[in-house]
Amino acid sequence: MQAGKRVQLLYNSVKMRARGKMENMAFAAIQMAYKLDDYSSREAFRKRILALTNAVRQRAPQKPLLVAFPEDVGLGLLFIQDYERVRTSKTMVEAGARLMEKYRISPFSDRELGKQPNAFATAVRKLLRHLSPFVERVYHETFAEAARTHRCWLVAGSAPLASGECVFNTCYVYNPSGERVLVQRKVNLVPLEQEAGLNLCPADVDHLSLFDAPGGKTGVLICYDAFFSALVDILVKKGAQVLVQPSFNPLPWTKEQCESWEGGLLTAAQRHPHLIGVNPMGVGQLFDVMAEGVSSIVAHKERTPDGTGYLARAKSHNSEEILIYP
Repeated sequence: MQAGKRVQLLYNSVKMRARGKMENMAFAAIQMAYKLDDYSSREAFRKRILALTNAVRQRAPQKPLLVAFPEDVGLGLLFIQDYERVRTSKTMVEAGARLMEKYRISPFSDRELGKQPNAFATAVRKLLRHLSPFVERVYHETFAEAARTHRCWLVAGSAPLASGECVFNTCYVYNPSGERVLVQRKVNLVPLEQEAGLNLCPADVDHLSLFDAPGGKTGVLICYDAFFSALVDILVKKGAQVLVQPSFNPLPWTKEQCESWEGGLLTAAQRHPHLIGVNPMGVGQLFDVMAEGVSSIVAHKERTPDGTGYLARAKSHNSEEILIYP
């Protein structure tokens, strides 16, 4: 048999196996619009998440279902306990300063800041660590309930959660019984997450792992991580058939931004034809931090009806949408 024919037969075999996995499960990407009011109380957040999960389940009532929320869906949980104190803040920094004042976490005086340029970053880390037990409890209880109530596999976006001295951008994943089956932390941080922003810690690459679902072995790469082919390859070597990329893009959705995002899961699916990629993106605004983006579900171009690589794609870059495939 000629080498070209062997390659084509191998590719067709991979394509058929992947199509079978796709038929076993529906995939949903929630392009959630963030609003501060959704974090006015635990119950407000709970109702919001359960309503969105229910809306997905109503459109896929029978199939096993994977639902993915966007990155930083848990960021607003930092403000729930002190909503009245922070709600009139004009910026995220101002809201954080009001919380520091309440919890007596001082970023030092201006004179001391000159001597210790990282003093504010240290204060931000202290604040996040102080609030983390509450954030983790609400984040976990809410998404576990949503997964259990609506019988779905649920990728719960992410939240800033402390572990020891560090705070990580962390994603929890749940099975239809509401059991947590994966904890994934972000490896590569963007400027808003680094010392001048939230002062998070980057995760260790060795912690990347998978969970088993009806659609195949599934991994999570939080936002920027999915643009690193080495991280994609690590999960593919472990057997990944589905990759989920919860994302929050704090930049205007220009033509250049749209083109740059194609370097994430869409590119990964062309390099690994068996992959399905699910990319839910947050939109909306928390204080002065705005997010725009176009959520998508992607595959190899030869597996998509129009040859673009997109199985489903949001129509808007700044409005709430729910994508489901098939």
